[in-house]
Amino acid sequence: MHTYLLTWNPKRWSWNVADDAATAARTGFIDHRWSCGRTRRIETGDRVFLLRQGMDPRGIMASGVARSRPYADKHWDGRRRGEALFVDVRFDALVDPDHDGVLPVARFRSAALAAVHWRTQMSGIEIPPTAAAALERLWHAHLAKRGLHSAMHADEVATPALYAEGATSLVAINRYERDPRARAACIAHYGATCSACGFDFGAVYGKHGSGFIHVHHVVPLAKIGKSYAVDPVRDLRPVCPNCHAMLHRGERVLEITELRRLLRR
Repeated sequence: MHTYLLTWNPKRWSWNVADDAATAARTGFIDHRWSCGRTRRIETGDRVFLLRQGMDPRGIMASGVARSRPYADKHWDGRRRGEALFVDVRFDALVDPDHDGVLPVARFRSAALAAVHWRTQMSGIEIPPTAAAALERLWHAHLAKRGLHSAMHADEVATPALYAEGATSLVAINRYERDPRARAACIAHYGATCSACGFDFGAVYGKHGSGFIHVHHVVPLAKIGKSYAVDPVRDLRPVCPNCHAMLHRGERVLEITELRRLLRR
């Protein structure tokens, strides 16, 4: 899975962000199509971030997942002839810059983030793996401070497991789309307690941990390899990050009952 930066300049394209941000907060996502510049490398399932530029406040204002490969269509600027490249995107978090505030690029002080050209006027540039992992952490912290959240936890979207052996690479899981409505329905049915070990973040960490949990696909989406109708009760289970990692460790995904037996030992 790769990560790409999309851009929005309010001076060039008018957008009622407040209404869409309210919809995303209510439903857990909002679908859009977005210009991706000249980039044709984006694949379905790749991670995207949206950068507001051109006027203050400038910074990251949305995250999401690509739902298509780039395709040509009538140019988004009605004053221009010809076509532009677009990609369908499902934003899992979207903030209203004037109300909630963006994640300012001035905070990107780490070496990995500082190496990215955040002043780009071009939509669709790729963010290197190390910078993408750092950006995920900052973005989710930014949302949490404002009482907001992404329907997908940072380590469920792109696990920042970095291995330095000559060149650093990002090991990413969960490339396949996860519908936040199914995730919410699973937690509403089973609760935010781990199905394998019984750990409850709210009970241990109080308000700070209340409601936090991963959601595990009983039949891995990577094995199915195509879109299918998810039954939140039959197909999903809430699990803590430790158990989630153990379920996926090894050549095959363990069943939750198998992991429970290991725990009893």
